[in-house]
Amino acid sequence: MNYTDESIRALSKNLRALQSMLRLKILAALSADPITVSDLAHQLWVSQPLLSWHLGELRRAGLVDADRVGREVYYRLQQETLRVLILELAELLGLDLCRSEPQTITEESNHG
Repeated sequence: MNYTDESIRALSKNLRALQSMLRLKILAALSADPITVSDLAHQLWVSQPLLSWHLGELRRAGLVDADRVGREVYYRLQQETLRVLILELAELLGLDLCRSEPQTITEESNHG
């Protein structure tokens, strides 16, 4: 794929949504099943307002979705968007994600 400044800017914007340790913890917590904001706040030991702000950032990046069921809002990981983001980054960097045996950093430096 030929990358333009615009496509790299869009990729960078989506990657910025992952720059927070708390957001990565949120994504990990959502990887199993949808969960309510209150259960997620309890699980991660953070306030609901802080959690809601970070969830909003993840929603704007398209990495999570929310569904209202009665008074509860359930969040779930948007796996397809995350998969595409990872593949676009790998393609931009020329990485082969299908390699059968991953090399460690030490192994790679010994070959260069």
